[in-house]
Amino acid sequence: MRIEILGTPFNGLGSPPDIENPAEGLRRAGLLPLLSSKGHTVDDLGDLSGFQFREIHDPGTGIKDFEMWIDISTSLSRECEAILSRGAFPLLLGGDCSMLVGILSAFAQKDSDVGLIFLDGHADFHSPETSPSGDPADMELSIVTGRGPRGITHVAGKFPLLKEEDIVVYGIRAWDQIAASNIRVYDRHRMAERGIKSVVEEGLAHLTQRGIPLWLHFDVDVIDPTLMPVMFPESGGLSFEETHEFLSLVWASGRIAGMSVACYHPALDADGSAGSRLVTLIADVLSSRA
Repeated sequence: MRIEILGTPFNGLGSPPDIENPAEGLRRAGLLPLLSSKGHTVDDLGDLSGFQFREIHDPGTGIKDFEMWIDISTSLSRECEAILSRGAFPLLLGGDCSMLVGILSAFAQKDSDVGLIFLDGHADFHSPETSPSGDPADMELSIVTGRGPRGITHVAGKFPLLKEEDIVVYGIRAWDQIAASNIRVYDRHRMAERGIKSVVEEGLAHLTQRGIPLWLHFDVDVIDPTLMPVMFPESGGLSFEETHEFLSLVWASGRIAGMSVACYHPALDADGSAGSRLVTLIADVLSSRA
């Protein structure tokens, strides 16, 4: 498989100039050579650059770096669309989950429908009014379903970017207002109760009815914080083994058009052990038989 890797540095967490670069952390952990060793052709496109984060709340919306979010989404959309047009598999390394607006905008620009498999410890379904921080990563899932300021909900000229029925959410422990939507949710408790294979099969059956490609979004804070140090830990997360099972089952559908990995924090991973396990997980999943 030909994989093109792009880093998206916006993580909405650090204070300038000390913004982390999670994508570079995954590179240092050996992701690229590991993928190459498994037979993939890997092109590293570097990182989106030229963005200066100021952590200032937009007076009109209350969202941090709102205009920057729009600019990054537009730039990321252009880059992701180009990868897809070249017939490569996009592997986007964040950064935080706010990158989903740019990713899904790429499909809108191609006039292509897409579904979303969303694996995360948090539902990210706040509005600007309910978000405790105003971070874009608190609310991107509500934004892509058409809730929020017009400047970001209409960034690609398609509204909404995704229909609620084209999203399945897995692994959350923090619901973040998503219960007010009609999105299908398998939280951590439901996954444990019913088994990973059962909920993946059910969710995929729901999404594949329309025959559309799927985007796989993986926020590493779905993993238990005793195993994966993250900025906003929620106890009771998945083990690495459970995460591997989930991702492998989703990958085996043969419907995944691209993947994003969010919220790995190299600054919190002092000995690099979590990053090492993470890149092994990603490479193993993408190398398993679809």
